[in-house]
Amino acid sequence: MKNIHPVTVLFLAAGPVLAASSGLIPALGMSLAVILVLLCSMLLLALLRKLIPAEAKLPAAVLAATGFAAMAQMLLKAILPAAASALGIYVAVLAAELLLFRYAEAVLDGGLKPALGKAAAAAAVFLVFVLVLAALRELFGSASFAGQEIAALKAVRIPLLAQPTGGLILFAVLLAVVNRFFPGGEPEGEATRAALGYEPEAKEG
Repeated sequence: MKNIHPVTVLFLAAGPVLAASSGLIPALGMSLAVILVLLCSMLLLALLRKLIPAEAKLPAAVLAATGFAAMAQMLLKAILPAAASALGIYVAVLAAELLLFRYAEAVLDGGLKPALGKAAAAAAVFLVFVLVLAALRELFGSASFAGQEIAALKAVRIPLLAQPTGGLILFAVLLAVVNRFFPGGEPEGEATRAALGYEPEAKEG
């Protein structure tokens, strides 16, 4: 496997990033859910790796992610009910998240040990990015922080940032900043590339 590319990770995780970035509490809840589902799915698939045929890699990853996404949703409702309420169905949608499939496929292709470090790095990239995005949207879009109003920011509030359109614009801006310092590469894993519709350019010669 190649070194981790933060931009590739963030593109694969665009769905949960945008869904959770309306405020810090939902962002924290979604980040915990993604990390939980990612690591638990990898551990389960590592245990079953020798029993899963090559043609069943993607269905196995889907089943593992589905089960752990349901568990994560129940756990969030128990420990962070405000985040669970704000996220709605988006935690359940993690069952179809390409970020999870990328590292599930890496485990099935090469084993847990070589994939685990890069998966942990991907989870860290996701966590930092979504928290920064959520903080900026909440501070300058809603004039609040973690749900607490900040009167001093009301005069400079930009309502667009609190809306999905503003979130998408800010996501693109932050992604461009990340790409400037950490250029991305092609997605790894045959099944992940197929799911993205990615076709590598043919080499000349």
